[in-house]
Amino acid sequence: MIAWAVSALCFGAGLVAVLMARARSTFPTFALPMVWLLALLLFGLTLPADPAPYFRPGGALGWGILTTTGLGLLGAYLSLQRGWSAVGVSLPLLTPILALSLQPDSLPYALWGVGIAISVLWLVLGRVWHGLDASALGTLALCWTIALSGYAGMPRWYAVCVAGVGIGILGLTALLGRARPMGWSLAVILLFGGFTVVAVGYRLSGSDEPWLNLVLMTLVAVATAKLFSGWREGARYALLVWIALMMGVFATLRGFGMAVSALMVSLYALTLTQTESDDTERDLTIAGAFLLTMVLGFRLFVVSYPLGVPRADLYAHPTLVGFLLALVGLGALAHWWSRNGTVSPLGRGLFSGAIAGVAPLLLVLLFTERSGAGWLAGALGAGLSASLYHSHLQRWVFPLALTSMVSALAFTALVGEMGGLERSTKLLVLGITVVLVLVGVILDAVLSREPKSQPSTP
Repeated sequence: MIAWAVSALCFGAGLVAVLMARARSTFPTFALPMVWLLALLLFGLTLPADPAPYFRPGGALGWGILTTTGLGLLGAYLSLQRGWSAVGVSLPLLTPILALSLQPDSLPYALWGVGIAISVLWLVLGRVWHGLDASALGTLALCWTIALSGYAGMPRWYAVCVAGVGIGILGLTALLGRARPMGWSLAVILLFGGFTVVAVGYRLSGSDEPWLNLVLMTLVAVATAKLFSGWREGARYALLVWIALMMGVFATLRGFGMAVSALMVSLYALTLTQTESDDTERDLTIAGAFLLTMVLGFRLFVVSYPLGVPRADLYAHPTLVGFLLALVGLGALAHWWSRNGTVSPLGRGLFSGAIAGVAPLLLVLLFTERSGAGWLAGALGAGLSASLYHSHLQRWVFPLALTSMVSALAFTALVGEMGGLERSTKLLVLGITVVLVLVGVILDAVLSREPKSQPSTP
């Protein structure tokens, strides 16, 4: 009862924020109300008791959607207020902590609901809310770190302590930077000093895990990426730094070390929104957070849905098909979505996100989980390709790729149960999906068509 009271309070606060923000022009007119209505619709879809525990009445999946949406909308409104942007981007990070505190018995479902709501927020508001990309990555990294802790046998509250330090330092950075934005060096000292305090605290409590090593390796990667960002011709090679960090921490603590590093890099990217940093440095840090968070999600996917034998190797036909479709398809989808830049129709963003979310599930239905894993690997490749070539598509590919990951993590088990359907039924589902996509594209073309100019009369 307490959990649902908190959820109702958060969702109600989101509605109040929507009504108060109507007078401002920073966001598109229907953006905030659309997010609120979509959350309400998605929550309604979770009410039926069948076919899976996700959808039992009052399920935690719907709780996560409502709570995250409410805090996200409130954060969007606060981001419009002078001096409150740090609070705004921090609010979504509170939802995984609330899920861990209030929904311990249904934690995975609550975390999946948080991810779904974050995807909707990012798809609709990511183009016009500065800092939402870093906030979304940090929230997803925290969700998946908490979820992975159960498989790795690590303390769930370690990630919460790290996130708490990041939120605190972010607020302090914003407070000290009211008169003049804080410099990079002081922000890094405060942030990683806080991470070090958490690591030392766990060490003193009797833990023998290499928490300090994780902080040091992440700090070295951040500093090295900073050096690359000042190199005009070689800034793109900072991706190699993040890949090296991923390789160094990948197997640490059965994957939990990589999760902690992903969370720290995401929080560092969030801090950059409140400090003196150029766009190149911020984009490179966001790319690193994206890489680590996507690999973290992939790791969680593999342990949640064991692929068995034969494995999901790229020489296997279903896996290769999924990989190539995502690598090419997400880039094309992002290009279509970005044609009008920040004034692109909101419906196009949601339609693109729906395709990105349904595609891996459709591949799982037609083939197996191996094909879904291939799609997720291709989604990671599409995002890194956009970052490597400094493409403007980076800001469009990232939310699509993360939406695919969120959808696969939440619903692969549900779709996998339908794998025994007859081939004719699967082909029918594929045909219906293709027709719906074509109808959506044609409808968008008709609605986006510019009226012909009337010839001037003498």
